[in-house]
Amino acid sequence: MRVARPKKLQTKFLLGLAGIALCGGLIFACGLYFHLRSLLEAEVSSKSALLLSQVEAVRTYVRNTLRPKMYEVLPNGEFVIEGMSTSYITRKVMDEMALSGAEPHNYRRVATNARNPRYEANSRERQLIAKFQHDPTLQNYSGFETIAGQEFFVQARPVRFVASCMKCHGVPEDAPKELLDRYGTTRGFGHTLNSIAGVTSVTLPVGSALSRIRGATLGYVSLALAGALFSFAIVNILFNRVVVHNMRRLTDVLASHFFEQADTKVLDELGKGDEIEDVLLGVEQLASHLSTARRKLENYAVNLKKMVDDRTADLSYEAMERNTDVQLFVSLLNALNESHTREDLLRGALPKIGKRFRLQSLTFICTQGMQSYYTWPQRDQAPKLPQNWTGIVAHGQTYISHNCAYIPVRSSNHSIEGYLCLFFEDNSELEPGQVREILTAVGQQLGIALENLTALDTLLTQNAILESIVEGIADPLLLIDEECSVILANSAALALGTNGEGRGAEQVLHRFGLSAQKGETCPLQMMLVKGEPLFYEEEFKDGRSFQISIYPVANSASSDTRAVVYARENTAEKQMLEQMQQNEKLVTVGKMAAGLAHEINNPLGVIACYAELLRSTSTEAQEQADISVILRHTKQAQRVLQDLLNFARPRQTSTGPCHPAEVLRMVGDVFSVQAEAKHSTLELRIPEELPLISASTEALEQILSNLLINALDAIPRDTGRITVTARHNSEKNTVTIITADNGPGIPRKISSHIFDPFFTTKDVGQGTGLGLAVVYGLITDMGGTITVHNDGGAIFTMTFPVAEAETHND
Repeated sequence: MRVARPKKLQTKFLLGLAGIALCGGLIFACGLYFHLRSLLEAEVSSKSALLLSQVEAVRTYVRNTLRPKMYEVLPNGEFVIEGMSTSYITRKVMDEMALSGAEPHNYRRVATNARNPRYEANSRERQLIAKFQHDPTLQNYSGFETIAGQEFFVQARPVRFVASCMKCHGVPEDAPKELLDRYGTTRGFGHTLNSIAGVTSVTLPVGSALSRIRGATLGYVSLALAGALFSFAIVNILFNRVVVHNMRRLTDVLASHFFEQADTKVLDELGKGDEIEDVLLGVEQLASHLSTARRKLENYAVNLKKMVDDRTADLSYEAMERNTDVQLFVSLLNALNESHTREDLLRGALPKIGKRFRLQSLTFICTQGMQSYYTWPQRDQAPKLPQNWTGIVAHGQTYISHNCAYIPVRSSNHSIEGYLCLFFEDNSELEPGQVREILTAVGQQLGIALENLTALDTLLTQNAILESIVEGIADPLLLIDEECSVILANSAALALGTNGEGRGAEQVLHRFGLSAQKGETCPLQMMLVKGEPLFYEEEFKDGRSFQISIYPVANSASSDTRAVVYARENTAEKQMLEQMQQNEKLVTVGKMAAGLAHEINNPLGVIACYAELLRSTSTEAQEQADISVILRHTKQAQRVLQDLLNFARPRQTSTGPCHPAEVLRMVGDVFSVQAEAKHSTLELRIPEELPLISASTEALEQILSNLLINALDAIPRDTGRITVTARHNSEKNTVTIITADNGPGIPRKISSHIFDPFFTTKDVGQGTGLGLAVVYGLITDMGGTITVHNDGGAIFTMTFPVAEAETHND
């Protein structure tokens, strides 16, 4: 709430005088009240001290005189409470004194754990006891307190248990029998020597006396207020006649001289203040007019030539500024030619603008999309924005103050690209209000530059998209002219150009059989002659094969014909065809092997039977040895025939499913014993859960057994190591099983024949060459694959499709 300011001298004077009188009266009234209260406190303090002294005198008499005499008179140390207890006698004396009509008072002698529950200390008295216990040197307490809504003066002294008190307040065994019979043995005991456990207090009522003091003080204040009002009336009349009337006459005289148009503000100010302020204002304005007139005369008389020179210098400075502005616009155009992105343009333009206008800092805030900003001279420093920033941006306004300016950056279609926030030096002589037009022009120029750069960036982006499309084609792609010169080649094509002589698109043409020499016959000239696409196949020295396609393309810019060369690698297709031929070969060999096994197995059985008969009837050692040789080689031939039958026998079409983890663990348990016998290790790396695969348990056991047998034969003794790993590929929905050993591996020159029937690297009599061929056939029939490579030993990688039930569950 705004307090009204006094506007008249008389009102100010009277209010000040009233304030002085009021403050003086209040100070005097407070002093009187506290003085009377201190007198009352001294009086009641002396009365209470006198009462406490009387009580202490009675206690001293009973303790030192009456009690010893009673012990002499009474037989057997008897104790009379009414004549020997100091507490009992003092309470009785003070009660009789109160009943006799003396000064009203309330005497209390209380303690904690008092023998008589009537004299147990209350909460206020316990606070006094605690105060004396906390400060043993404190011997007296006095002060005013409000008890039950009434005011009292309280004076208290501590009760200290001395040696004469310990007989009745120490332990029950030492206390007189009369005390025990009257009060029992539980209360009033347990005090220690010189301990403070009680308090003696006297309470005197002072409520009526304090009321009289307040009434006397209020009466004095009322009387002083009446006297002040009478004095104010007399002073008001005298001050108005002597001071105020004459001050107003002087103000009217000064006001009558301010009659021109330039002095209307002075006339408006007169009368708003008090009389003295009006006189001071009139005198100041009069002195100002005189001083101004004098300075003008001196300036025109003495400094006329200097004024002409200054004006000439100002015009020259202004012309220089305009030249600087032109140079700024030219530099902004050059920045567009040198920039590739909006950031490059802004980073280059902001320093030029900042130095031109001698700015403290400069910020460009982009208002399109994300509100990014660029600052100068410090980068990435958040700008200071005015409170009405949202309104400035919403209305596209130009906002300029004494130390900052916010200029919209507009494009050619008047859309706002952003805002330039200019912050001037505190001591800058540049007036931002005078350069509104030039700043607006700078914003427009920068906006057009940003628009042009955006259009250029869009063009480059489209070019980059086209380039990414071409580069995204995984197969080699080239654009060539009719002279076999490469116009465009993607990364896949350039990668093919790498050879011993270097890397380049010309090498690609050479490898594709396209001549780079004019006049030479090549597939491109054949395509131009026929006028239709041409397709042919080219095989590289490294075994890779490509299907080449050449398509004619008309050039819209000229009459020349260009060609697109597209190459698709078909190496994998050829390998697949070779694999099919291998399968057909295996089928043919299997049929032949089945026939041979059937025709040879019967004679071998007859030979073995007769050899056994001969061994049972022969008694000579040499004959027995010869017969053993016959039987051994017969059984070896039978094993070979059995392998032939296993290879050639039609396989069961069952594809499971089976649990690969269980089969792997079962086979691992069997072959780990053989590995330990060779002082080698067999490690299984199988996850907790593997899905079912499309393979029968018997086929998977046979596959793993053949591979582990070959691995055990290949690894070195004592240091051999075989690892079997399984994992689930959820993307391809397959289970991969890998067997790896640290043997010598498989030589590269025979790696393509290891799955052929009867091919083996083992010594004669140790292998038939059908194990891996059987493995290959089983895996192929189940829709899986098997590959082999070397990495510190032979590594076989098998993939099996997940069973259909598992696929549906997924």
